[in-house]
Amino acid sequence: MLSGIGWVVDFVAYNAMTLAGVGLFGANIVGAAAGMATVFVLGRLSLFRGSRVALRHATGLYAAWSLFAVLFASLLIELVGKALHSPMVQPAVSLALATLHLRMPVNLAISIIAKLVITPLTMLLNFCAMTVINGHRRPARPAPIPDEDPDSGVRPDVQLREPGGPGGRPM
Repeated sequence: MLSGIGWVVDFVAYNAMTLAGVGLFGANIVGAAAGMATVFVLGRLSLFRGSRVALRHATGLYAAWSLFAVLFASLLIELVGKALHSPMVQPAVSLALATLHLRMPVNLAISIIAKLVITPLTMLLNFCAMTVINGHRRPARPAPIPDEDPDSGVRPDVQLREPGGPGGRPM
């Protein structure tokens, strides 16, 4: 759910930047930075609140990871966008928009497609990074089973038997 919220923030900022005329590389830097910051903050407040890693340390590691990840994803999106703008592919995108009756500029459609193609990889890598950076959560421990029920003096591992003697059938 957190990755989904971060992705929505990322996607909205990314598309706003592309509509404003910013290239795909720069638009993704802005969108991804906003989305990753959202995921980090919400993740620390919820999933990783019991993390064994100090917030200051985790923030530094996540900032370093984000710098690498955002630049890498932005480069990939730029490459996919250039491939989609090629003379062989762009007419197919235009035809698909017309066939689907979508009134959308081809450049916007290409930017959306490029983002959607790269998103699964970036979400997987970011989840892995968050898990490594914040450490695994402490597993919940089950309540200990007492050796004896203090109210009855009966041990919990004793089977009850039907009346009729010690060899009767278990209940």
